[in-house]
Amino acid sequence: MSGSNRDEEKTQGYGEAVVASSETRVEPGDIVIDPDLSFAPEPVVGDDVSTRLAEDEPEGDIPPNPLWAMKDRRHVQWHLLPSHERHERIRTSLGAGDDVVYVIDDGRSHVMLGRVVGTSPSGCAYSLIGRITKESYEQLQQSKAAPRNAFSTATEVVLCGVVSEEGTLSSNVFDVARYDSFADVPAEFRPGAPVMQLTEDLDITAY
Repeated sequence: MSGSNRDEEKTQGYGEAVVASSETRVEPGDIVIDPDLSFAPEPVVGDDVSTRLAEDEPEGDIPPNPLWAMKDRRHVQWHLLPSHERHERIRTSLGAGDDVVYVIDDGRSHVMLGRVVGTSPSGCAYSLIGRITKESYEQLQQSKAAPRNAFSTATEVVLCGVVSEEGTLSSNVFDVARYDSFADVPAEFRPGAPVMQLTEDLDITAY
């Protein structure tokens, strides 16, 4: 594609499919692809600088992969709200070890939960994601409920896969499996189970 044609398409809001590498210049509107992946994740629009969904994040509070998935699946994007309508922003973890569950805000009445399930040789990280009420979160904070049971009242429970593209500082987030309730989540994906080092990518059942 010639430079003039590319510039014209950018003006119209189109991009290109570009292969992820440290030498690739990714511009807004481009679709980042990786031909070496053994599965086909949902592509996201690439950028030359990762913004974590355009919201400043304290380094290290929550691992990148569950953070990306929680922010992608929440209903209310904090950074898109007018400043006078912004609620309290939450970034915290509950429990320790294999019980640890990460929490971010989702509007004034809910929070998103995230729990790291495992990683695969392809570089995909899997996280269990769910949504609970602020009241349920406060009970967890006050130790009235165990972090291991944090997902027991969760809705919109989904196992997400996240592939971070180091060369472009971008990420692909896609659903691997969706569950009607926490009772349907396999035991090995729940808080309390050890984080798995998988030998292959998980089958995608969410279509």
